[in-house]
Amino acid sequence: MNKNLKKTTKRRGFALIEFTLVGVPLIFLTISIIEASIAMWQYHSMMYANEIVARYAAMHGKGCTQNGNTCTITVGTLAQMIAAQAPSLDTSKLVVTLYTNSGNTPCNPITSCYSSTTQFPGNADNTVGNDVKFVASYPINNPMPLLWPGAGHTGGSVFTLGSTTRQRIVF
Repeated sequence: MNKNLKKTTKRRGFALIEFTLVGVPLIFLTISIIEASIAMWQYHSMMYANEIVARYAAMHGKGCTQNGNTCTITVGTLAQMIAAQAPSLDTSKLVVTLYTNSGNTPCNPITSCYSSTTQFPGNADNTVGNDVKFVASYPINNPMPLLWPGAGHTGGSVFTLGSTTRQRIVF
């Protein structure tokens, strides 16, 4: 009976060591996968919103100002559409710049352009064959460096996601 008691006392503490060797890296890997998935979702949302709104702007070009048509659009309308098409993004961090041949309209952040009544594209650039271009950027904060040994407590690393879309005015 003493032999069996002796064998069990020698194995005490192995569960803690095994968890440390396997569990901690597994938790780190799980958190990394979740954070990468969220970042990819945010990137996809930003690209999708940028592309959809650029197409919308291109389809409401010169034809919307002729023959009594009143389907012209404003910078405020486009800004609100971008925010609505990208639900995973914090609109107070999203920066979008609208480009035409004669200049650009920065929206830093996108919420600053919600009330803009400026026509987009303007009359000078609103012709068939001209391009409209939308450039968006969004900062993401990666908390994983906090878990890395020696990284300190800096609050993680900030990365900027970027998206550019160009569409030709066709009508």
